[in-house]
Amino acid sequence: MATPLLIGAGAGLISAALFASAATATALAGILFYLAPLPICLTGAGSGWTAALLAALTGTVVVASVLGLGTGAIFALAVGAPIATLCYLALLSRPVAPPQNGGSGTLEWYPIGRLVGWAAIMAGGLAGIMVLMLGYDTESYRDSIRDVLQHSALKELDKDGTLINDNTIGGLSTMLARALPAAFAIIWQTIALFNLWLAGVIVDASGGALRPWPRLDAIELPNAVFLTFTGSLLASFLPGLAGLLATGLAGALLFAYVLQGLAVLHAYSRGMPFRGLLLAAVYLGMLLLGWVAVAMAILGLSEPMLRLRERAAARGQPPHTD
Repeated sequence: MATPLLIGAGAGLISAALFASAATATALAGILFYLAPLPICLTGAGSGWTAALLAALTGTVVVASVLGLGTGAIFALAVGAPIATLCYLALLSRPVAPPQNGGSGTLEWYPIGRLVGWAAIMAGGLAGIMVLMLGYDTESYRDSIRDVLQHSALKELDKDGTLINDNTIGGLSTMLARALPAAFAIIWQTIALFNLWLAGVIVDASGGALRPWPRLDAIELPNAVFLTFTGSLLASFLPGLAGLLATGLAGALLFAYVLQGLAVLHAYSRGMPFRGLLLAAVYLGMLLLGWVAVAMAILGLSEPMLRLRERAAARGQPPHTD
């Protein structure tokens, strides 16, 4: 028992160091900052959720001691608590078959689709907290964004004020005010799920994974996610702060359906000629063209009706390899 706890404490120290690297304001520091959840994820995948919780607590204490209570609270809310919770969910299981001949029974692990759904809910909640930290009403929220832009490096790029002036900053702040909650939620969700996936790959390759590697092309979001997405999407059109808070949740849930759409594409295209080229084109298109991501989200939303993965399995495709 002592070894997992020591691993958790060490992982918390590393996670805190990666989180604090953002203060150096270098390109490498930005990459390290995005990997701050990785030590907690590695600890959870290899040593259990208790060790992951200890890593989150240790990281919070270290960040609070070095950078202040406010920064420690941000680490706890944005990294420690949600990542430890995702590790806990990922390791949930239940028996589905009784033990035979003295061996262990078959276990059903927490579905990967539900894990993605919870990550989206957490991302939407954190986006709402971010909005409230910037302002308790729409005017103070926009003013906070305007102040950030006015004191950013933008003015250094246009010192004579030809392009970057009060009018352009005002228009840019209005645009960012509407898009920021969804953008923040999607970025956080991407970072969290990427680190969870990377930790799973590393621990699985080392042979120390507590959970078998899941089929990523089997991501299936529960019906409750669709209802929540529909409600948050409608609420995002509300005026004022309520619409802003709903925008973050809607963006996160939309990204969850993008992931489900990609899972459908991976499963349905298996065995097709030029499959690698098709997948590469889709991923590149998502980076360069927003409508490709929207198309993947529509595919993910349509899967409960189209059942493309069932059709792919029915036509006798070879066993999955990804």
